[in-house]
Amino acid sequence: MSEPLKVQLDTRQVNDLLNGLPPAAMQAAWRRTLRKTSTWVKSQIAKIVAKDTKVPQKVLRQRLYFFLRSRDAGKVWLGLNPLQANRLGTPRQTRRGVTVGKHRFAGAWTMAQRAPAGPVFQRTGKGRYPIAEVKLEWDAPGEAAFRQVAAQVEARLLVVLQQEVNYELHKALGRIGRHGTR
Repeated sequence: MSEPLKVQLDTRQVNDLLNGLPPAAMQAAWRRTLRKTSTWVKSQIAKIVAKDTKVPQKVLRQRLYFFLRSRDAGKVWLGLNPLQANRLGTPRQTRRGVTVGKHRFAGAWTMAQRAPAGPVFQRTGKGRYPIAEVKLEWDAPGEAAFRQVAAQVEARLLVVLQQEVNYELHKALGRIGRHGTR
């Protein structure tokens, strides 16, 4: 896997938007912006990867996490380990192997009596026991989607921040209009 992806943003436009608000309102608007932008990043990555790999978005979203690292910084983590075949849907045994979701694994089988929806296995050698659990590699499309979405993050962040600052301004104006003073 290549080096970690780091996105840096020009915050001058952000500071211009936040100048008219008290510090607590600015902080609240910024945190909501980070949270909403992370949700957007997750959904965009899931859509792109699901389209490329035919893996359900629900499964991919479980591999995406957002952490607020500090008051003004967030981190999106994407787990690119191979997906177990049985996580893609309900395994169905066929004559030629196992079908899970939109994926077919030739020569594979499940332990029908012990765990019908459990792991899917496939023989890896000629002997009796060289078997391995079937997994789907998705790191290449996942990383490509992450880089594609990362290129759009700054524009999306500014759109959401503008909405959140507008919300804070209207909230502040509503308080002043109702009570006459702060």
